[in-house]
Order: sequence, then C-alpha cells, then structure tokens
Amino acid sequence: MDERRAQFIEAALKLFAEKGYHTTSIQDLVEAWGISKGAFYHHFASKEELLLSVLRYYSEKMVADFMADGGEGTEKERFVRQLAAHFSHIREYKDFLRMMMSEQLPKVNPEVERYMFRQHGRLFLWYCTRLAEVYGEAVGPYVYDVAMMTNGIIRQYLFYFFFREEAFDADEAARFLVRRIDAIVASFTADERPLLTEEALAPWMELEKRERERQRERLASAFAAVREAVNGLNPKQGNDVLEAIAALEEELLGRNEPPRAYIVEALLLYLRHQQAPQLASALDALVKEMDEYQRQNGWEREVWKKR
Repeated sequence: MDERRAQFIEAALKLFAEKGYHTTSIQDLVEAWGISKGAFYHHFASKEELLLSVLRYYSEKMVADFMADGGEGTEKERFVRQLAAHFSHIREYKDFLRMMMSEQLPKVNPEVERYMFRQHGRLFLWYCTRLAEVYGEAVGPYVYDVAMMTNGIIRQYLFYFFFREEAFDADEAARFLVRRIDAIVASFTADERPLLTEEALAPWMELEKRERERQRERLASAFAAVREAVNGLNPKQGNDVLEAIAALEEELLGRNEPPRAYIVEALLLYLRHQQAPQLASALDALVKEMDEYQRQNGWEREVWKKR
C-alpha cells in the first residue's frame, strides 16, 4: 500500500473512532485530509469502500502481530508469546478497537459483514491449529470446544485491558490464561462427548474455502485482462510478454508448492519494464489481486492450487 493511501486510512480511522462511522461525512473526511471530494473518489469509490479498507488495514496488522511465529522453544512457550504480543498491542490499536466496539459495522453492507465474519473464522481456525499443536491428542476430540472457549476468554480480557488505565504485564497475563486453558483441556473425561464438531461448524469453515475460491477466480480474471492488454504490441514483444505472463501464472496457480518470491518479483519487474502503457493498468490490477491474496492467506505459507 502506498504511503498516501495509508495516511488517508489512518486519518479516517481516527475520525470514525471519535465521531462514529455513521455520523462521519465525506465532507468531514476531505476536510481532515485537506483534499477535494474529487480526490477522495479517486482513492475510494465510497465511504463504505473506505471503511472496508480501514478494517482490512488494521485487522491484518493485528493478525500479523498475533499470528507471528513466536520464536524458539516449545509450542506452549511460543503460544504464550503469541498471546502476550496480542495483549501488548492493545494501546497501539486503541482507535481501531474503539471503533469496533462502538459501531454496528456488519450492518453497513454485505461485503463488510462478509469480511468481518471471515476474520472471525480465520481467528477461530488459528486457535484450533495452535491448540492442536500445543496439546496434541489431549485436546483432539474437543479442539473446537476449547478453541471457542479460548476465543471467548481472550476476547473478554482484551476488552478489560483496553479500558484499564494502569499498565499491565502482557507476558504475565498470557501465562495466566494459558494455565486456565491447561485446566480446561485436563477437565474432559474419557467418555465425554464434545458439543462442537467439524460437521456442526462446516458452514463457518466453508466460508473460508469459498472466499479463497473467489480470490482465485479474481486472480485468473486479472491474468486474462493482462493477456488482453498485450494486443497491439509488436509480435516479438507480445510473445515474450505472454511467455512471462504464463510463467507468472504457473508460479502462482500451477504448482503444488508456495510461490517462489524471487521468481515472482523477477517476472513482475520484467513486465513493468516493457514500456507498454496499455499493459500498465492491467498489470497494476493483477498485482493488487496478488497482494490481496497474500495479505489474506499468507502466500508463502499456503499452497495455491489451480481448481
């Protein structure tokens, strides 16, 4: 994201947090930014699109902090450090959290609702993965129940820490909560049936799958648009560009392994150096779709497969 757009998003967040999303007008935004309404619509199609950009920008920053590797040590130690990082960033994201708590954002439009629902699903599935890695077979049958309880406990403590004026020790808080999770996992009896199962949660989990499929479709459409933009180039240059586009698409969608960043960057650099104006806008749109997938799914960690 370019620096100017990030500045707009940060300023918009502060206004939304102070005045409320619904009562902040586009006029309020352009006055705060020092630009015209025409310039606003150059960057964002609507206030709803700006809100979605704010949600994505700050949600992804928080998720990146929370879901970072966690460093060396046992899985439980890494989990503790991940939770501690989450707690320690409360003040940094106070404006974002204030907006999230004060506004009924899912009602703004279906796209905002879908994004927020998907973010909840991503976090829940991350808890499932981490709990299975930390506790192994002990949590196996109950992982969805424990993940739901963990999510609820941490969410409520986050609200408490957000409103707490005095300083708190994020590491101590994380260790305290992990000891509570230890107790929850140990409390299940051998013959106890879980309340939550994979089948019961299938609609929620399918949402993530469907969203990834939509992203792949958008990416494929962006590749088609780049190929269409090649028309008008001389035959030699056109063939070279088409070969580079094919190699890039194969790297992203045709392999059963994560894309190799150095190859992707080299191919994009080659395409940008073609000095073909008709290619530039289509290439920008393709890069935007690639960045969106990477931001949502972590393309160096996930396997992309052509469907």
